[in-house]
Amino acid sequence: MNERFWENLEMILAEKGLSWAELARKIFQGQYVYPSEFHRLYQKLRHYKSNHLMPQAKWVERIVFVLEIDYEDLFRR
Repeated sequence: MNERFWENLEMILAEKGLSWAELARKIFQGQYVYPSEFHRLYQKLRHYKSNHLMPQAKWVERIVFVLEIDYEDLFRR
């Protein structure tokens, strides 16, 4: 299920023409001030992706909101 989540998210990002960094900026908007803080959050997202870990529920909710998609799209394809 976790692998499917990341594969679907990658396809959705490609369809929307977004990079992982752009997605991270949108997800964590307002949660960082300095570039080092953004880098830490981005690295955490990359760690979850590279190890096929399911992200926190609040991150998933934020991804759905930011990308304007249905929750099921992340697990369906």
